[in-house]
Amino acid sequence: MRSALLPERPAPLILVTTAADGQPFGSHAAIAADGQRVLAADLSRRLGRLGCAVVALPSVASENFHWGRWFVRGARRALDESSGAVDTIGYAGGGAMPLLADDALDDLLSPIPGEVVANSRFSADAFVVAGDLEAALSVLEQCETDNAAPRRLSEAGFAWRDLGSALWARFDVDTTLDLALLRLATRLPGLRTLDSSMRGYLEMARLPGDRPLEVPHLERVGEVVRDRGGELVIAGRVPGATSAFLETETACRVRCFVEERGMRSARGDGPPRSILAALMSRSSPAELVAELSRLGDAVVFDTRVLMAAAAGSSDASAWPPEEERFASDFGDHSRVSTPWLRELTAAAAEAPVPFLFGGHALISDGLRLIVAAAWQGR
Repeated sequence: MRSALLPERPAPLILVTTAADGQPFGSHAAIAADGQRVLAADLSRRLGRLGCAVVALPSVASENFHWGRWFVRGARRALDESSGAVDTIGYAGGGAMPLLADDALDDLLSPIPGEVVANSRFSADAFVVAGDLEAALSVLEQCETDNAAPRRLSEAGFAWRDLGSALWARFDVDTTLDLALLRLATRLPGLRTLDSSMRGYLEMARLPGDRPLEVPHLERVGEVVRDRGGELVIAGRVPGATSAFLETETACRVRCFVEERGMRSARGDGPPRSILAALMSRSSPAELVAELSRLGDAVVFDTRVLMAAAAGSSDASAWPPEEERFASDFGDHSRVSTPWLRELTAAAAEAPVPFLFGGHALISDGLRLIVAAAWQGR
């Protein structure tokens, strides 16, 4: 552990976000936010046990939200209030890395001076930087999103190391579906045991309609995974490591449409673009579902790429509202008002093959959990 390996270094100062309040009771968004708060408390305890000074960083809801200015204000305040010298500062989303083992988490906390360590190369949810903190904060203040922060530090001259190859480093809970995937993880052997408070929340939480937190179509997708004659269609920001995993760990064929990896950390490359979004705009959401249905026996779809392309922006504030995104992931089209997303969700619910919608966590480590569950018969 870090305290034993580097006893001469000051404790890293880590700011951990806590989800904002205000979501309607019983909504998909409220369930996700409550789960993120429990996860943030658990992550803070883990970081404390590894020798960190941990400061809560409350999230804010604002149309003009700028991540860098918000983070740096909190970081400077925490540095001013710290009791001793600090040469290492970090950030973690409250839902980040719940399945990451403690030894890999400790690696995140141990950058050498002049280095930044992140949990993911293209879409960071957590990072720690050491050395010239004033220079680092000046760079971070310009970042519109947390995902881009390590890349911007690297461009400014900091050495960059990422933990993307560490198992479960990329798994981050942003949505209600991500919580369902985390609940699935508690039923699989060999994974990090979650805190009892988190396990209790996952069992207690109910989706609208009094449904438990369960991954939709899990059994049907699992049947395709195990079928040598089946074909699984994957679309979205599929990491290379996940593609390689699917090729070796599934019995079925896998057809991948890889689009817009790193879209939230890119800069100067124009608006997000997607061939599937282009197909949808030239026909209809229902026709896109029909075409994907003809390509395979199950479809796992990162719909945030469609949302970004349709909005012409990788900023989630330009996408359909949070509640609609989360409801769509569970096929709940009655709670979706955005016309194209409502049509897409309704068409997927009626499709002859199972469709599983979600975001980045689904299309990366979430797929690992789904495949593991398929072979375990979960």
